Parts: sequence; C-alpha cells; structure tokens
Amino acid sequence: MKNWLHALLYFAAISSWSQTPSSIIHDGSTREFIYYTPSNWNQNVQMPLLLLLHGLTQTGPGVMNITQFNVLAEQHGFIVVYPDGINNAWNANMNLSVSSADDLGFIETLAQHFQNNFGTDPLRQYLVGFSNGGFMSHKIACESSMCFAGIATVSGNMSDTTAANCNPSFHPAVLHIHGTADAVVPYNGGAATGISVDETMNKWKGFLSCDAVPNTVNMPNTNAFDLSYPQRITYLNGLNDLELIKITGGGHQWPGISTLVGGAGTINMDFYAPEIIWAFLSGKTCPSSQLIENPNDNLHIYPNPAGSILYMNCEMPTTFTVCGIDGKSIQSGVYKNGISLSELESGHYFLLTQGPFGKTNVVSFIHMKE
Repeated sequence: MKNWLHALLYFAAISSWSQTPSSIIHDGSTREFIYYTPSNWNQNVQMPLLLLLHGLTQTGPGVMNITQFNVLAEQHGFIVVYPDGINNAWNANMNLSVSSADDLGFIETLAQHFQNNFGTDPLRQYLVGFSNGGFMSHKIACESSMCFAGIATVSGNMSDTTAANCNPSFHPAVLHIHGTADAVVPYNGGAATGISVDETMNKWKGFLSCDAVPNTVNMPNTNAFDLSYPQRITYLNGLNDLELIKITGGGHQWPGISTLVGGAGTINMDFYAPEIIWAFLSGKTCPSSQLIENPNDNLHIYPNPAGSILYMNCEMPTTFTVCGIDGKSIQSGVYKNGISLSELESGHYFLLTQGPFGKTNVVSFIHMKE
C-alpha cells in the first residue's frame, strides 16, 4: 500500500512546470481543465492518457489535490487530466438532473485534443471518476463512439437512464469501488441515484460475457480502526477485466486518502485507491482494429515529424485541409508540390484530403518548427 506521507513528499519534489491549467472551446462554452505531463514526456512518444472526473460540487484542481494522481503519472509515465464540469457537475443522466451540458462530447473532444497536441496513445485512454464523475464514466463507456480502454469508478454508479440505454461500442475493462455504508450513493441503489452496484456489475458482466459466478477474495484488513474491510470480487473469463472492490462499512470516500474534503462517511484505509486503480488500468488497450486513421493504404505523408514542408503521394487533383485544436481548419488548398507549414507552431495536427473521386482520408502528423 502506498505510504501517504511519502507520496506527499514525492509530489512536492515534482517540478511545477508540468502541472498546467488550460481550456478548450466545446459546444460554444469555454471548458477548463488542468493537466500534468511527467518529466520524461516526449512529444514523439505516445503516452497513456488518464482523465479524472471529479464529484458533484468539486473541481478538477480539487480532485487533483485530493488524489495526487500526478505522483503516479510521474512514476509510471502517463498524462493525467482533471477537467471541470460546468457548475461543478457532470451531465450523467442522473435521476436528479444536475447539468444539461454536452459532457460526453466534451470528454471526447478533450481526449482528441491530447491526441492531437500531446501525442497521447488513442489505444490507451482511461477514465476515472468519483461520485458524479463515476456516473459520467459509466455513461461514456456505455455511449461513446470513442474507445476508452478502461474505466475505474469510486462511489459512482449507473443512473437508471444510463443503465436502460447502455449499448457499448467497445469492451472496456471496468473496476468499481464502492462502500456498503455510502449514504450519498447507496450501494443498493435508490430513487435519486438509480440501480444498485450489483445490478451495475451484472450489466457489465453481460456486456463482457463473464462467467455467472465471480471469485471473491478478502483483501488485507491492515487498519483495524477504520471500522471497514474490503473484498475484491473478480468476474472471470470475460472479454475484458471486470472487478468490484466492495468495502463493507465504507462510506462515500476515496479509500486510503484521509481528508476532510474528499467525500462523506467512513474512509477505508486498507488500500490506496489511486495506486490500485492505476495497477488495474495500466496496460489495458483498445483493439487496434477500432482505429481507422488512414483508410487509403495508398496515401503516404512524409516526413513525419515534418519540418517546414509536408509532402504526400496522392492522386491529382487532391484538396487538403490542415486542422489543429478542436478540429478547426487552419489552412486548406489544392495539393501541388508540398504543403507549407512555416506558419504553424510545433505540435500535432490532422491532414484531411479528398481525391478526384471523392475518396477522403484523415492522417495525423507532428510538426516540429524549424
């Protein structure tokens, strides 16, 4: 189990330049987030991306400070992003409506933003959510056309609407952590929160085609004073990993994190939730067949990374569009003898082309300003 004091000391030693507030425009609104890039980040190396969704009334920076996922990002080499929900809430189709924002589209746009501009690996994208953020993570996994290789939720669940409409395009790995004494999102479900935890696990068990009977193991009860103990319930032989950590006596809290602002009720201190979560998600990948980056095998761009000019072999005439942040067009024209990139800043971009017979292609490339 992670030593919390050691984690705090280690976090203090991490260079602050890697922790950056930023924003993008989505659906006409400025959406804010904070992100952390580890010190070994290299724009030409694809790193995993972890998006951490806060609980109701919380913020991205707030859940960053509570969980200290930056420490794990530095240790294990991934980029972690903490977005803000509008009015501190996510539109997860909960029974009690708290938001009407297009948060599913925002998270997809944010993930694409990091693919385009930070070179994150589209096959290794992960969602982590607490409470309302956990509901949102289940909704995204159920409804998104973008592949997230795994999700992990703490004290969140599926709303009735998400459960009824869940039709996942992919088979994500799922880890669910929940206390039986959670008074905010009851383990057995309720009128305000939706289905029970067991019903949520049965939903995913069906989608992942797991065995009917799971394997249950008692986790070490290392802290006798927290009045709670965890069990790890593993659903076997599915299309992907499915696990529930059931904390008997546990409240609406991040296990292993003693804080007054993380949640409500009893905090189980037998394991450090962020470390368990990353150990579960790490290495999970989307199938490469789900990505269609360049449907025309005859189109090639070079060099990549590109300097001042990008070349491609193509049928003539071919129109092109260079896109950057949010998919917005930066420049376009008819390809002749190369595409000048001299006015662009270094970063990741998309090249959209359309040939004489209407054949379209989308390829990504890196531009290194000379």
